[in-house]
Amino acid sequence: MLEWNQKLSVGVESIDLQHRYLLDLINRLSIELEGHDSAYQARLIDELGSYARQHFTAEENFMYKLGYPGLEDHCKIHQDLLEKLHGQIGLYLMDMLDAEEIVKYVSAWAVRHVLTDDKKFGEFATKAKS
Repeated sequence: MLEWNQKLSVGVESIDLQHRYLLDLINRLSIELEGHDSAYQARLIDELGSYARQHFTAEENFMYKLGYPGLEDHCKIHQDLLEKLHGQIGLYLMDMLDAEEIVKYVSAWAVRHVLTDDKKFGEFATKAKS
């Protein structure tokens, strides 16, 4: 289970709220893997992919508005995750990948991304507000 803590805060309230929701969604999916409702698991996986796209768009728009110099690289990182996640979801739907693998990958990716790439933007945003 992923737990939100202050180390994961990037210092931008709207982004932090979105990250908290993303972690909650990953946790809900992880809990549902213990059950046998594969249809609900599939719905949560679909929600995860949709929410990731929505969050990335919102985050990138905020970066654009502030003139973040790392925007292009950050967008590439987001796009890479979406492509990998889309591929994994496809494999899951064809019964070629266990949902647990998706959860493991997205969990590790999300924490690593927030603690590195998003933190850099958070520092930039904080300075831009000053």
